[in-house]
Amino acid sequence: QVLWSRFAQFQVGMAASVVSMAGVPEELVHPLTVVDALFARSLDGGRKPTEQWGEREHFIRALTLDDEMSLARIPCLNGGVTLDRIPPFSLVRYRGLVQDVFEPEFYTAVLQECDNAGSQKLVTTKYRECLETAAGRELREIGRGGLSSRGACYCVPLPCETSWARAAPSDSEASSRAGSRADERASVNAKRSRSSEEDVEMEVTHVTEPKRLHTSVGAPATGAPAVGTSDAFGLNFPIASEERRGGGTAVACIAKLYDEDAESVRVCETVEIIGVLCVDPQLASFDASRDARHPSTSLVPRIHALCIRRLPFFHPDLPFSSAWLTEARLAAAWQRHFATQELIASVRGAAVGVLAQHLGGDALAAEYVLMLLTSRCFGKHGDLSLGPFSLGLSVWPETLPVTGLVSVLEELVPRVAHLEVTAEALNTKRWRPTKDFDANRLVAGQLQLAAGTTVIFDETQMKEGELGCQGVKAIAALNDLAMDQQLVCDFSSFDVRIPLEVQSISVSARRSILQNIDIQVPVRMQATENPTGAFSAIQSVRLFLGLVTRSPRAVEIPADVVERFCTDFAQVRKRDVRSELGHAWMNLARAYCLTYGERVLTLDRWTALLALEHERLQRCQEAFA
Repeated sequence: QVLWSRFAQFQVGMAASVVSMAGVPEELVHPLTVVDALFARSLDGGRKPTEQWGEREHFIRALTLDDEMSLARIPCLNGGVTLDRIPPFSLVRYRGLVQDVFEPEFYTAVLQECDNAGSQKLVTTKYRECLETAAGRELREIGRGGLSSRGACYCVPLPCETSWARAAPSDSEASSRAGSRADERASVNAKRSRSSEEDVEMEVTHVTEPKRLHTSVGAPATGAPAVGTSDAFGLNFPIASEERRGGGTAVACIAKLYDEDAESVRVCETVEIIGVLCVDPQLASFDASRDARHPSTSLVPRIHALCIRRLPFFHPDLPFSSAWLTEARLAAAWQRHFATQELIASVRGAAVGVLAQHLGGDALAAEYVLMLLTSRCFGKHGDLSLGPFSLGLSVWPETLPVTGLVSVLEELVPRVAHLEVTAEALNTKRWRPTKDFDANRLVAGQLQLAAGTTVIFDETQMKEGELGCQGVKAIAALNDLAMDQQLVCDFSSFDVRIPLEVQSISVSARRSILQNIDIQVPVRMQATENPTGAFSAIQSVRLFLGLVTRSPRAVEIPADVVERFCTDFAQVRKRDVRSELGHAWMNLARAYCLTYGERVLTLDRWTALLALEHERLQRCQEAFA
């Protein structure tokens, strides 16, 4: 074991030398070394040990992270490379959905390191699960002055991500670079258990880890029995079948958050965490029986965040935060790819053509699906969302497979959830996230998705059946998500509502069981030819949809169009349509303009949309008379 330890240290030294010769910044391969140096420098400058010492700003400056184009060189755990190919304790990125937010935790942030000669120095445990120390040295606590707190959240890969989105070039290139590096295995010499005071004996010295003192009143005391093992609890993905997706590349993580980020994240946010990867295969066996809140690092690695990016409506072709992707940058990207009306018309025609091909040749239904894909919420009027609408594809032909619609949407947008809605599924499946108070975890439900996901509620196999209490609650949850853009979480005696903007499509053999769908389109199969060149333009359609949904804002409506709108709606109201249709029309008008790359609703565009609406309403009258 001593020889192996020396050989491992030699390997680490060689790897560090190679990295240094290659010119890779120390901040990427040995971030903790940089953190320790900055901590020592701050103490020399007279700062208190528990104060911030500018490490976040240093990493942003050293790696030019203000320019988000620089992020591609940081290895990404979502890039299709297995976790064991990324060196532990290196700097990584993780993009995912915040599935659960844990209570803040206290930890021993500063320790005193002593040697046999009596020399002492303060060391930090920030950004790590365990602390290394050389032989002949020991760690001592310094009392309450060494305590600090940090936040923690549980993150999972973005649910229902399509194959092309997972294989985005920027991530795969960064991950392949990470996988080709030497596999650094740092020997851990000091680790103190979070849940007990029991020390694990190793050959050289004691293994200790900073204490973790829970602040919540209901937290189990030290030494309390586990409430359920992590193996039994699983990875808690919203879509359970995705836990084994990609042969081990679908990784969940627990993010530890510091300073101003400690309590800043929210459930169902899409975030990218840049931080230190803490996973130690040598200690995995010691963690096997930990409870559901503290799974083994080999099962769920820890990432200690140096900074966090928020990525609402994440699109892999535009993997940037809203703060960085300014209107000027968006306009420049638009001009590079869609500078002329001819280009936009070509891309739009390809999108409608490929959608119609999988809608039985129904060009009208394809127009409405395309409008849905460009819709975004740009504001609120009271409790009413401005911009989004729900779409129902009713009277779906028996001979037309819904999987065809699913497959074409998976080619166009980065996330598609295909959820079968039957009486049995409503009664038995977990739709809503549910709070498990014994495990102190939010158990994922299949409606817990990332913002911007296209959700298909497939009702085509719905048969007569009796709904139990859970089934009734499930239908209510589906309605809340589709119509109100609200995810309902079940906390036993009360519900918690979380805003969640998704694009919902209900597909039903007759009329949908979901109530008050904004736009119902009865589908009619029509003879059609396969559009030539449509699939060759798929990449352009993806980028087009990504650009028009990145900057949600209202379209301009001139006064003459407003007057015409009011007149037309008054005429339609005579046909016994709901008053809510007026609001839906405004949302449709915005989306219709965006499908042409326009920000102003002209009279011609309104007239064209009104013609589509007249045809749709005529179909509804014939189908549901």
